[in-house]
Amino acid sequence: MSLNKIIDKKLKDLEEMSSTGAGEVYNTPYAFSKDEEDENDNAEKAGYKKVKESKFKKFAKATFLNEVSYNDYKKNPDLSAKQKVNQSIKEVSSKLFKIERLINQNIKLKTEEGIDGKQYWKSTRGSLYKISERMMRIGEKLRKF
Repeated sequence: MSLNKIIDKKLKDLEEMSSTGAGEVYNTPYAFSKDEEDENDNAEKAGYKKVKESKFKKFAKATFLNEVSYNDYKKNPDLSAKQKVNQSIKEVSSKLFKIERLINQNIKLKTEEGIDGKQYWKSTRGSLYKISERMMRIGEKLRKF
């Protein structure tokens, strides 16, 4: 058998295969429900149990992930005002650590690769300037805090 015939046969076999493999159907009967209540019921039918969210997770969602209003943040009964402030400071510290690490890695990369400021895109220079201004405003707010 020639190489071309072998390749043609393999291609024909590939075209005839289904994406689920040998004509199987998906074993997820409740995968595509219409609303959240159906989704929860379907999860239980499939043998799964919904886990309750922790207080911190609810707090994080309410404060940083969904950008709720200050009044909603203040009225959130899950944590006291003292807890909210302390946890927020921890989160800011953690994020600043990640930002500093990212900056340090890129300074090292820039130095090793010999990249100078002239090689930045125009938008990058503008972004750096805006970030610098923002950091100065944040520094002033921290001193007031």
